[in-house]
Amino acid sequence: MSRHAWFIKLGLDTTPLYATNLIADYVSSGIPNSLSIAHKVFDQVPLKDTTLWTSLISAYARSNQPHKALNLFSRMLHQSQSNPDATALPNHFVFTAVARAIASTPQHLKLGQNLHAHVIKSGFLLGNIIVETAFLDLYSKCGVVECARTVFDEMSSRNLVTWNAVISGYVQNGQECEGLELFYRMKCREFYVPDEYSIATVLSGCVYVQDLLLGMQVHGYAFVSGFESSCRSSIANMYFYCSRVESAEEVFVGTERDLVSKLVKVRGYVYNHMYAYALKYILSMENAVEILVMDQTIFVPLLSACAKMHLLNAGKQVHGLFSTLDDSYRTARLLEESRAIIGSALIDMYSKCSDIDKARKVFESWLPEPHVPLWNSLLSGYINNGLIEDAKRLFEHMPEKTIVSWTSMMTGYVQKNLPGEGLNLLAKMYSGEESTRLEGNCLTFVVALEACSHLTDLDKGKQVHAKIIRALPDADDNVAVGTALVDMYSKSGNLCYTLGLFDAMEEKNVVSWTCAIMGFAVHGFAFQALETFQRMVNMGINPNEVTFTAVLTACSHCGLVDEGIQYFTQMRKRYGLIPEEEHYTCLIDLLGRNGRLEEAWHLVEGMEENHISDGCSTGAIWAALLGACQLYENVEIGKKVAEKMMEEEIQLSTASVALSNVYAAAGMWNEVYGVRESWRKKGHADGEPGLSRICAQPH
Repeated sequence: MSRHAWFIKLGLDTTPLYATNLIADYVSSGIPNSLSIAHKVFDQVPLKDTTLWTSLISAYARSNQPHKALNLFSRMLHQSQSNPDATALPNHFVFTAVARAIASTPQHLKLGQNLHAHVIKSGFLLGNIIVETAFLDLYSKCGVVECARTVFDEMSSRNLVTWNAVISGYVQNGQECEGLELFYRMKCREFYVPDEYSIATVLSGCVYVQDLLLGMQVHGYAFVSGFESSCRSSIANMYFYCSRVESAEEVFVGTERDLVSKLVKVRGYVYNHMYAYALKYILSMENAVEILVMDQTIFVPLLSACAKMHLLNAGKQVHGLFSTLDDSYRTARLLEESRAIIGSALIDMYSKCSDIDKARKVFESWLPEPHVPLWNSLLSGYINNGLIEDAKRLFEHMPEKTIVSWTSMMTGYVQKNLPGEGLNLLAKMYSGEESTRLEGNCLTFVVALEACSHLTDLDKGKQVHAKIIRALPDADDNVAVGTALVDMYSKSGNLCYTLGLFDAMEEKNVVSWTCAIMGFAVHGFAFQALETFQRMVNMGINPNEVTFTAVLTACSHCGLVDEGIQYFTQMRKRYGLIPEEEHYTCLIDLLGRNGRLEEAWHLVEGMEENHISDGCSTGAIWAALLGACQLYENVEIGKKVAEKMMEEEIQLSTASVALSNVYAAAGMWNEVYGVRESWRKKGHADGEPGLSRICAQPH
């Protein structure tokens, strides 16, 4: 810089005043390595004053290089303590800059606490609103919001920045309700006038607690106060995440060229599962590449949209665009922090589009970088594509396993009907050394309980339940864990304990209610099942298809024919649910067990007219009717059903055996012989083997 050359010529570059001006010039210039040059200017000054130290420490803190800022501050303190005559003593500007640096590195919280004590001892804190606010912000960003609140409560005076800092601290640390209460106190009791930062922070809090009404009120205040345009993205984001897409789109009317607005729109569409809208919107842009360069994390929702819609070609195009930007020198550094996240999203997209070979190639292209999310994504990809052996090999070679890795592998075993292997893996996870042992989360134990349900192993289920109580004291509030416990105990036959657990659940969803209903149904307590169903409906929870399977099962097990027909009709007419194979199977079984074979036959014949869902297999339905024909020795209908099954090649072995038994029950031995001969000649003599499982109980 010409100014720097001029100062060197005059011999002023080593004077603190002029060196401070030069540092400010370099920091604001934006030229490459400007901070390094500024640091060299700083080092050439033999006698540094407080202002010079402050300028470089602040520059490093603002440039997200906290370690260099802290190192400089340490040198400054050492110099001032070793030289009693030194003029470079820390002041409130230095302490504020250092507090900002520590706030961006939460692992240095202890250093921040020591600095706080030093400032109090030095007398800079008392009554200095700038320093107090800086330490309040430090504690908030380090996740110690209680300390931030203590600083806030002890302040003799506050300004709007102070209020914004403490409200933001609560919102960012997952205590949104406290933050919203403080906002109310600030505006309505202390009469501070919120600015655009206050509004953006409160709208974020509304998103987390899904408080649409308060969000709309804040939007109204922003409109009246003239902040709507500056807070437009925050307002639209609130509407998107409260599932008010049309309101969000209205906020953006007139800002079609604004890049930030476009980013918020894409994320909002993906959040609301409007994947086609998100992709169509991106494709309609003239400057889509510009948006991707501006915010590289937008690749993730785009790839999620492709994965959800199984759009492999569109996903490949997004992948190609990412590769192009990644190869560009200008954007490679911008993408550096996002690469692992985008890589995981790419693997997930290819896996869900059933191109596991391409997912594996993406994974291999990232090696040898040991990013755990990449390993976990490929592990999930193998499991979702049914490649359990590949998943097992990958799991064994993982350089680092997180709780996500263990839970995913357990899920794979349970999905492949290997629940015992899943429970063995859980035991192995807890068998390591205490220093390296991982603690399971709610999802881990939900999978473990599902494995116990498959095994109907009450003893192991109780062990998992005991572990949940010890390891996750807050699991009582988790609806997924509660539902899994209800399901496990009901399938293991312990209905009294099931009912106690179910009633103790603070929150219940349709899955929870369905598990309780099914528990009663499969054990023959039809009236309790139907009573539970009625309780659910009375609480305003709409049943789903699985709920009606449970209800019809209850009716079938206890011969409640008229009630079963009534619920089957109600399912379609009242709730708009299309009957699936299991619903027809339950109803046919119910009618057949009670000798109403003609009704059952007409129901099966009219399945297409009754709008049975597309692609529904009817094998179990025909088999249920054929079994009823055998029970009541109805040769006429049994023969028609068996012929229909053979004609459509549905469960040929089952049909032949059942028809043979129908004839045998009616004493028609010639026909029995004919069916069995025909069966052997057509090569269907080898039926599917049965399977039994016994869980040995400890003595």
